[in-house]
Amino acid sequence: MQATAERLPFHAGAFDAALAILTVHHWPDREAGLSELRRVARKRVVLLTWVEYPEGFWLLDYFPEILTLDQQVFPTLDELSAIWGPLAVTAVPIPRDCTDGLLCAYWARPERYLDAKTRAAISVFGKLGNVAEGVGRLERDLDSGAWHARYGELLDAESRDFGYRLVRVELGAA
Repeated sequence: MQATAERLPFHAGAFDAALAILTVHHWPDREAGLSELRRVARKRVVLLTWVEYPEGFWLLDYFPEILTLDQQVFPTLDELSAIWGPLAVTAVPIPRDCTDGLLCAYWARPERYLDAKTRAAISVFGKLGNVAEGVGRLERDLDSGAWHARYGELLDAESRDFGYRLVRVELGAA
């Protein structure tokens, strides 16, 4: 069935649960889509989303516009709570060998961000427009060793918290 998040073609309470994974930032009407998830779910709504980058996230040094763009399109926890009520929120750390391709998947493999195909699969890079300057600076820093001198200690971690959150609201049995 094809539909938009803002107008799901199902009756109220049609499903035990509704799930959305890193998609809300693509919806034209975020509030309508979030309300629809709640409407079609009887027991729970689960959302994987992003809420904030950690201070000093190195990728923002090369592409600072990412922060502003993401803050405009991702819902805040307050916004979700206003629509859904009390939330259960769990941090979702990203492993160093993550293969998903989400923005922070390559935090321990910075050279991956130099690849145009990798960037093309990450939606925020499409919104940035010309990324040549940031890519060029990252490439120079990797080649010179400056990246490793600044951020190399990050490579010791098995996973890191980049602000991805699993958000759940329990609606009760209907």
